Amino acid sequence: MLLVLAVIVVPWLLALRLQPATRDLIAIDANIYFDAAGRWLADGTWYLPRQLQGPYDIQIGDVLYPPILLYLLLPFQVLPRALWWAIPLAIAAVAVVRIRPPRWSWPVLLLCLAWGPAMAQVVKGNPVMWVMAALSVSVALGWPATLVLIKPSLFPFALLGIRRRAWWLQLALLAALSMPVLALTLLYPQVILDSRGGGLLYSLNDVPLLLLPVFAGLAAGRLRLPSRRAAATAAAGAPEASAASAVVHPGAGAGAGGSTPAAAGRR
Repeated sequence: MLLVLAVIVVPWLLALRLQPATRDLIAIDANIYFDAAGRWLADGTWYLPRQLQGPYDIQIGDVLYPPILLYLLLPFQVLPRALWWAIPLAIAAVAVVRIRPPRWSWPVLLLCLAWGPAMAQVVKGNPVMWVMAALSVSVALGWPATLVLIKPSLFPFALLGIRRRAWWLQLALLAALSMPVLALTLLYPQVILDSRGGGLLYSLNDVPLLLLPVFAGLAAGRLRLPSRRAAATAAAGAPEASAASAVVHPGAGAGAGGSTPAAAGRR
């Protein structure tokens, strides 16, 4: 905790106090999406009109998430806005503590947080905080990481647990939740591809935040990279391939000092 305060929190507090440009970042993304949710309630629109008229340069106010994010945003039309930060950050912190990464991995975890563009996403209130929280819980509990798909540009992280039936059930749930806003959801790929200054790689600044729980899981033994032997077995079509090459290992953390979470199939 003291390391986090010294390396991350204190420098950002000083920057926010001393640099006007940094202060302008506070809640800028959160307000964009709160406004988008209010706009959807008022007239059913989600993206700005200029985002639907062909290639465009990304500007402040542009919506770069699919409308399934509304399920997170709508409660904050009445809830205190501070909870937009408090809830996902608390969830992620508790999950990482449960993962119990060994001490040798702490400097790398701190680097994931301390990298300026990634931490700026937190200051701005970008919804990627909720994606990080979902991924952290997935690693801690051994659940599939399908929820990462609320930001599709981060899909590689969502592949954790893809060989499990629970992953596909969760994908089906996400698809069902998207049905009420299906027309807007179908616009999302073109909105992203038409963006200039964005495109398919516009989420690179988010990657360190998501690497934090992944590296914690690898260090603690809760995640394992598929072995060559497992890959060869899978290629041969052996029935044990699925278990041998699974990426998420719910009980693997016990040897690293963590309690063994119950094996679960999850979203």
